[in-house]
Amino acid sequence: MDEETTHFYRHADGSYSTVTFSGTEGHATPPEGAVETTEAEYNEGVAAIEAANAAKVAEEEAAAQERARLDYEALIAAGIPPETAARMSGYNPPHPTVGD
Repeated sequence: MDEETTHFYRHADGSYSTVTFSGTEGHATPPEGAVETTEAEYNEGVAAIEAANAAKVAEEEAAAQERARLDYEALIAAGIPPETAARMSGYNPPHPTVGD
């Protein structure tokens, strides 16, 4: 069986990719604008991108939750019952006997 060889690349835009060759199937020419890196650098770079993406998702979810809370409070201030305001706004207020 042919041995596989994997090459790791960092692209000019900051993304990463790999190319795996089996036996004499091809040769390791980096994609245009890419620089070959080590597997450790590749793993570190991909982990950093994934962490940044997760932080962005968390930030967007927190902002959406804050908008829903503000909508909920506006509906309550307008005299809408809390249960209806929660359904309309998509906000799930904490239960009054749980936590602070």
